[in-house]
Amino acid sequence: MKKNTQQDYSQRVNEILFYIHQDVSKENSVASLAARVSMSPFHCNRVFKKVTGESLHAYIRRVRLEHCANALLFNPDSTITEILQEYGFVSNASFTHAFKDCFGVTPTKWREIDIPKSINQNIEEIQFLEVSLGYFEKRKVAYIRHKGYDRSIRQAWYQLGEWARNNHLSFENTTMIGLHHSNPNIVKKEECHYVACLELDATGEYYRSGEIGIMEIPRFFCGKFSLQGKYGDLMKYMDYIYYKWLPHSTYEKVHFPSIAIYHKNHFIREDEQFELDFYIPIRYK
Repeated sequence: MKKNTQQDYSQRVNEILFYIHQDVSKENSVASLAARVSMSPFHCNRVFKKVTGESLHAYIRRVRLEHCANALLFNPDSTITEILQEYGFVSNASFTHAFKDCFGVTPTKWREIDIPKSINQNIEEIQFLEVSLGYFEKRKVAYIRHKGYDRSIRQAWYQLGEWARNNHLSFENTTMIGLHHSNPNIVKKEECHYVACLELDATGEYYRSGEIGIMEIPRFFCGKFSLQGKYGDLMKYMDYIYYKWLPHSTYEKVHFPSIAIYHKNHFIREDEQFELDFYIPIRYK
């Protein structure tokens, strides 16, 4: 495939992914998404599968089910019917069939499964985390999507750094933001979706390039945790926040991804140390 064609496909798929993740509960058909990127439905689906390894329908279905699986665990006061309807499923029967096909158990059984020992160990290591409540204010960002929750994420940051330098921005002095779309306790780490972002001047003119896109992270109500540690520790904090703090709070998670604003980014530091603010989007139960 020619380089220019490959970049064009990457840009279009990136735009499609943006629309999907902007609201995973929204009914996005192949035809409507294809129209957004000026492609025929057949060609759009073929290009999307070539780039991502999944058809559009399969990708949307999987992402919705992953969000439902999280909601079933983290929002215990919501009924299964409330959760399936929020994420765009129309009937209990179709949802149960799709959920069991993806996770091997029914939604009811999923809620009855004991928390894995590894998660409990992570929770026990964290005695207490202070949380502040408020709003995450909207931010304009350049971003690149990455598949996998591991050290390979540094490659996404290096690509963003190159884009920043080509656009006369100081990579090291620009606010770095990470979007955590997946829960690695229910999704294989190599399949998890992470988005690396650089904050931009809201009034500036910037243009997408290949895998690098431009978007606005919206304003949302959240719980904010200030965290520090080394590579591997963030997972322990996330387990505590999702499996202990959240279910015992007066809040429940909404379907927007959690966000990390890095003061020290462990993915690009030699000592792999991090200092960050972790924002979890929530609403009152």
